[in-house]
Amino acid sequence: MRYSSIIAAALGILFVPTSTMASGPRQAALAQPVRQFDNDKLIEAYKQSISDASHGRYIDASYGLLRKLGVERADETADPDIVDQWAQVMSTMTGVPTFNTAKGSDFHVPQDQVAKLEASSGEPAIREIVRRARNTRIVILDENHLDPRGRAFGLEVARALRPLGYTVLAVEALKRVPDDDDARQKTAQLVADGYPRQSSGYYFDDPVFADFIRQSIALGYRPVTYEKIRADYSKDAKVAQEQREQDQADNIVDRAVRAFPDAKILIYVGEHHAAERPIAAEGGALPMMAGLLKRATGIDPLTIDQAGLSPVPMNRPDTDLYKIAAPKAVGGSVVLMRHGRPVTVGLLAGSVDLQVIHPPVRLVQGRPDWLAGMARHPASIPPGLLRPSGTRLVQAFIASEGDDAIPVDQVLVTHGKPVPMLLLPEARVRYAVQDVP
Repeated sequence: MRYSSIIAAALGILFVPTSTMASGPRQAALAQPVRQFDNDKLIEAYKQSISDASHGRYIDASYGLLRKLGVERADETADPDIVDQWAQVMSTMTGVPTFNTAKGSDFHVPQDQVAKLEASSGEPAIREIVRRARNTRIVILDENHLDPRGRAFGLEVARALRPLGYTVLAVEALKRVPDDDDARQKTAQLVADGYPRQSSGYYFDDPVFADFIRQSIALGYRPVTYEKIRADYSKDAKVAQEQREQDQADNIVDRAVRAFPDAKILIYVGEHHAAERPIAAEGGALPMMAGLLKRATGIDPLTIDQAGLSPVPMNRPDTDLYKIAAPKAVGGSVVLMRHGRPVTVGLLAGSVDLQVIHPPVRLVQGRPDWLAGMARHPASIPPGLLRPSGTRLVQAFIASEGDDAIPVDQVLVTHGKPVPMLLLPEARVRYAVQDVP
């Protein structure tokens, strides 16, 4: 496992893990790098993109990132972390993840796992999650940070667990607050507001993620922040990761398990943190948050991976696992089973309880079909917002929310191409636009 020096320098913490291995078959077919950049310039561009996105400047965070590097397309840079940042921002405007051509495979998938995947079948995911969630107090669901689809599924899980008595939603992406009392005050304000703001956390620039939080609060969930701010992480990447995992587990114990002793808890995390056992594909040495939490509480959590078998995985296997798995997701999201027992493959093989496969995305009126599952209806863009030339981002905000709210939906519209629909809730909205220069 490695951590990008660009990300570490830009954020001051080790936030997004990536790993390297010898190139696999898929990497060999990747386009050759076009441009190389000075590391300081990459860090500056990366930091500016993060700042722009967190302040709602989506065009600056994406097109502006490329312009700052003097390129027109993301595939003109060979840096995988820059491409991931660009792709992440683009997904907030399209709902569709982008394959990172600057990145090769991160880990090897043994043939026996491929055989297990081929032999498995799909069972309705929500039904199996609900069945198993009855027998625990903690459910942990991961996400692929590059794919908003998982956040819509997070809301689906939150809805399904609410009748079982789940009332606490601990979210990695909520703003890091070191003091427990301050954290409680900030989350209490979030509940009072009823919606996240630009300052509420990382990744909430994605309207889907923001609406996951908005709708979960409306369902009666109490949000909990548990990511830690530290200035003393070890310079050794593995030690620093172990420190971070322990910090997360400690905060969840203090701010969720002990703070709400009678509550059931849904925890929404990045991919690695859902592992109950050290990840074999990365050496099997580092304990992850889910395992540390299990040890600290004595509670066996239900751990669910939806990131590993994504069509555009953040941690990329050397085998296209989604291509094998996708035909099993007929009619909706499924979990992998064989002979009545769960099957897990890829990065988190043997480290989680269930693995979810989502069906291939279909575009309906220019929008991902899964957005309709977030209680949305299609709405035409007002003609006066259409630009006579070029590309424009059209945003819809819930009218009652503040100026620093996150859009409830947004779409890129390019003159001369079919105009996509907005997908809006049953609420009055106000519009805004951002233009690509």
